[in-house]
Amino acid sequence: ISSSMFSNASHYLKEGISLLEKKHCESHHRLWISLYVSYAETEYCNGNFKNVRDTVDSITSHAKSLSDKVPAYKTLCLCAGSEKKAVDATRIGLDVLGQLGEHFTLKRSLVSSLAEIFKTKLLLMGKDVDIIMSKVMDDKQMLAIMDLLE
Repeated sequence: ISSSMFSNASHYLKEGISLLEKKHCESHHRLWISLYVSYAETEYCNGNFKNVRDTVDSITSHAKSLSDKVPAYKTLCLCAGSEKKAVDATRIGLDVLGQLGEHFTLKRSLVSSLAEIFKTKLLLMGKDVDIIMSKVMDDKQMLAIMDLLE
């Protein structure tokens, strides 16, 4: 996809946002969130990282739930990574994962990490990986977690 397509998309999304205005955040909430998230994503693709951060701020301040915020936070993580701010991207990601109920520690020893890997291997021992992989996940919270980890 050419970069001009993202520029055009960003322009049209910004027009849609201006027509909807912030006062419609409540009455047309899903549309409002979708426009803002899509705008943040296209601005990320265009390399306009300040616009991404400003848009994510608007989303997080008007979101009704964490699920409204997760796509914006994912874009913010990508933005921080593109700006060579891996520590910031990791911090944002870990914070959101914590809000979703998945807590990670950064102070894990090699021994405890290896123990976790061993426990996982034991759980999977004798299991048909194709059967495990063929199950469809329908837990919305877990899908959000997996999307963020992607």
